Amino acid sequence: MKAQILCVHLLNDFSGSPLILSQVAEGFLDKNYQVTIFTNQSEGFLSDIEKANYERNDYIYSTNRWITLFRFFYTQIFLFFKFLQYWNKDCVIYINTILPFGPALAGKLMNKKIIYHIHETSVKPVIFKKFLFKMLEWTADEAIYVSHFLQKQEPVKTKTHIIYNALSDKFLAKINSDKNKSLNWFNILMLCSLKKYKGVDEFVNLANMFPAINFDLVLNASQQEINVYFKETKTSTNLTIHPKQKNVHPFYQKAHLVTNLSHPDLWVETFGMTALEAMAYSIPVIVPPVGGIAEIVQNSINGFHIDCRDTNELIKAIGKLSSDESLYRKFSNAAFEHSKNFNISKMQSEVINLVDKANNLEQTSISYSPSEF
Repeated sequence: MKAQILCVHLLNDFSGSPLILSQVAEGFLDKNYQVTIFTNQSEGFLSDIEKANYERNDYIYSTNRWITLFRFFYTQIFLFFKFLQYWNKDCVIYINTILPFGPALAGKLMNKKIIYHIHETSVKPVIFKKFLFKMLEWTADEAIYVSHFLQKQEPVKTKTHIIYNALSDKFLAKINSDKNKSLNWFNILMLCSLKKYKGVDEFVNLANMFPAINFDLVLNASQQEINVYFKETKTSTNLTIHPKQKNVHPFYQKAHLVTNLSHPDLWVETFGMTALEAMAYSIPVIVPPVGGIAEIVQNSINGFHIDCRDTNELIKAIGKLSSDESLYRKFSNAAFEHSKNFNISKMQSEVINLVDKANNLEQTSISYSPSEF
């Protein structure tokens, strides 16, 4: 009888980390594990996973950091006692991101096997991040990093593995890409959270600089939140701003270029699912020059590594790709071929292997290098 897997993620939404956990959970379910997902009640990638059990909590994000902090610690206490119910049950605790330390403490107390899936490094304040990583080191039996960069940036005294994220078969099956789409009406797309450090303002400025190019900004936010953020901002007519979307495929289908303009000094991308999704659509990408996202994009081959603050380089890159069809096709084909290396079956099998061997923690760490690609 396989152990039950208790998967924990605090804030369910349409961002990268819950997407990856949804893929991992589906892999567990395909291998006939019983899976219970502990998350909040909001809608996102973790919603309605077939055959999964759910335990909901009331954690929500607030623009007031003190309210958010109170809710965060209250949720940890709630989850701590919730997990104590599994004292006499055979289970493995799978914690997504470094945030849910309450379940980790309960698991440590119950002597359960604990696996962390680490996605982030830009947690503030620094003292809070140090606390969370200390909790990880004290409680975790295994830790998964999503990139070599993240492993080097946030080393822990725990057995670690590097497993790159991948695109699901469901996503790939929905791809309907026209690799020969005309460049006459060039479209640039960015999908991100509604945060200044994600480069939202820089994207708006680029739209102002290229009036002949269409810009689509898809934000993981409600229309009300968007209205408040852009209340004092004048946007150009060639920029369309969209609220959170269940289906992003129509945006990729018409895009020629996808950007990630996160500020390297404020928010370092540890992987970059939108870049990988874009490449699967044969779309070149512009990403920051640092972080895990730079590992998956080959500079001047299938995209560019450019700091969002370097406006001149951004202008040159966009100018090249939008005006030189031969160069664009070369980048587009390279992007598609490179995306094939991030295989969902490989990712799921490596994670499942860790869980299968959770009671035998002396095996060789899993790691593969970008050079293999």
